[in-house]
Amino acid sequence: MVRAGRSVAPTRAVPEQALGQLAVGVEPSGLVLGRDSAGRAVLVRLFGPDTMSVVFAGGWWATRLLVFRCLAHGATLTVRAYDPADPARPDALADAAHWLALDGLTGGAARVTLAPPAGDPHPATAPHPLLEVHDLGPTAPAGHPPLGPWQTRLTVLRHLTPAAVPLLAAADVLIVQRLSAPEATLLGSALGMRGDLASRLPAMDDEMVAAFGAGSVRYTWLTPTPIERQLFG
Repeated sequence: MVRAGRSVAPTRAVPEQALGQLAVGVEPSGLVLGRDSAGRAVLVRLFGPDTMSVVFAGGWWATRLLVFRCLAHGATLTVRAYDPADPARPDALADAAHWLALDGLTGGAARVTLAPPAGDPHPATAPHPLLEVHDLGPTAPAGHPPLGPWQTRLTVLRHLTPAAVPLLAAADVLIVQRLSAPEATLLGSALGMRGDLASRLPAMDDEMVAAFGAGSVRYTWLTPTPIERQLFG
């Protein structure tokens, strides 16, 4: 009887220089902003180990949707907004009372609070980042301590005006809903981008946004979930 021999693979050593070329592809991480025209999820990085500046220009519906998704991401919100007793401010989206009402989305866990007038920012970590919302118009907040790791300042704007140009140019991430033609031209000038912005941004659907970052733009449908539809319409 002839027994089958056991094959043994030859020993192979991988050259050290080849090890540095090995990589495993992974999906990018971030907040799910929506879906592109092909139905693929569009992720946007709003939090990181370095302080980030984010600007959102749009309406209250989309703003609440974005904030809700940040809360679902594990974020805590501190808000700088006008007191309800102040006269109406045309450049603000909502007053402090409307912002604080969003804490009901967390079951009253006190994860949406007013930002302290001074002192150290709220502590933040990768699992529980901080989103400091600035709803006082395009003027950058002054007299407040700088933010730290995993802390992001979100400035919300109802409209884009020339006063917002420095803020737009300095933002790490910029997200806009449909703009008027003059606003689109202003944005393209602030970002040093021309192309078809002036024609595409005014033609976006009500539930679309354009996300700018790292010199590129991604057009995204927000695609609210059933629970988001129930909460925000």
